[in-house]
Formats: sequence, structure tokens, C-alpha cells
Amino acid sequence: MSEAASFRLSFPRGPLVRRRCLPPKLSLAIAIGLATCAFLERESAAFEKQWHVGLDGGYALASFPETVLNKVPVSAAAVSGFDVGVHGTYGLTDAVNLRMHADLSAFDLPEPRSSAMLVTSGLGAEYVFDVLRWVPSIGVTAGPSVMVVQNDKTVVHLGIDVPLGLGYQLTRNWVIGAELRYRLLLFGDETRSPMNGFLGLARAEFAWGS
Repeated sequence: MSEAASFRLSFPRGPLVRRRCLPPKLSLAIAIGLATCAFLERESAAFEKQWHVGLDGGYALASFPETVLNKVPVSAAAVSGFDVGVHGTYGLTDAVNLRMHADLSAFDLPEPRSSAMLVTSGLGAEYVFDVLRWVPSIGVTAGPSVMVVQNDKTVVHLGIDVPLGLGYQLTRNWVIGAELRYRLLLFGDETRSPMNGFLGLARAEFAWGS
């Protein structure tokens, strides 16, 4: 037996060790999950320091006191109308926005009064849940609200609005959506003006910034 062969035989052969590989389907699922996480992180970061400015409009509902409605039955205290407004947000972080808005709501009232108008504005914050192109949000704003009723005095309130919105990002610069907003009016003459109401709005926004 040669010296080389003797050298080879001096090392005993151990058990064969096989490396286990992940199943192809599991590997694909992990890769997709990692890519999705990276995409979500990139999308979320796009909202920080970003401006949104838009228009909104839709249905308005307000609960007027009976003294304004010429003492009609309580069932007629809820009055329907319409609302138009402008709004803007600025991304303080990828999840928290500074929010501002101004709105005009108009209502038809029973005789002898024929109309009422509510002008509101507010400043506050909203929390954004970033889910791909769908962007749910909830917030709160506060600001002055002025109620003008025909043949009656003007009443000034502190208005508190709680908006619940859902936006869809068409492109990086254009967003459409809908919003349900609860409105509470405080510190005014409760016998001359509505104390609360709801808005159902459609909205469109233009976005820019980092």
C-alpha cells in the first residue's frame, strides 16, 4: 500500500451531514413578506413633512332647538342641509398630522325663518393609519363657529369637530376620499343655535413635499 493511500486511510469517514433547505413555498412567502415590509416602510415615510390641501363637500345634519324652529315638534329638530369647505394637513410624523379646516354649512328652516348658515373653522391634529394606498384617519379640531339664522341674532360658539376619514392615494400627488365628521358647539346660546351635528363629505386633495 502506498504512502498516499495510507495517509488517506488514517482519517475515518464520519456520517454524511445533509444541509436542510427551506421548502420553496416557505422561502417565497418569507421573501414576499420582507418585500412587503420594505414597501410599507417606504410608503409610510412618504407622509412625513408632506402637505395636503383639498376641497370637500356633502351632506350636513344639525339639531336645532325648538325655539329656532318656531316650536315645531321635537321630531323636526334635526334639519338637513349641505356643507362645502377647504382643509389642509401637514405631516408632523408619518402617523400624526397637523390639521386645519374651514367650512360653510347651509340649512333650510320652517317659516317664519327660511334659512340658517353656520361658518366654522378649526385647528387640531389627526392620527393616520397608513395601509398601502388606503389611508384611514381620525382626529380632533377646535375653533370659532358662527351661526347666522335669518330674522334672528348671530351666535358665536367654540366648535369641536371629530373627523373620521378614509383616503385613497391615486398617485403621489392626488388623494380622494370620504369623511364622517361629528360637530359639537359649545359656550353659545343653546336656545338660538344647534348644539351638535354630523357631516358626510366627499373630498379631493393635492399633496406635495417629502
